[in-house]
Amino acid sequence: MHAREDEPTDPTPQKGDRIELLRTRAGVRPRGTVFYSDDLQILVKWDNGQSTSLRPGTDRFKIVQPDS
Repeated sequence: MHAREDEPTDPTPQKGDRIELLRTRAGVRPRGTVFYSDDLQILVKWDNGQSTSLRPGTDRFKIVQPDS
């Protein structure tokens, strides 16, 4: 089951999942691929080449289908 846009994703995404941030950066919702995840952090390699560590339950994102 996928989260609504206004709720964080639960459960924690797994390595290889595609996610999208729900907060925008310059009017765009960044998308990336989960490189590592556990109960404390989710390491994401964004499509723009950057990497970020997200916090489950704090950072708002949703899992998206690879082709969407």
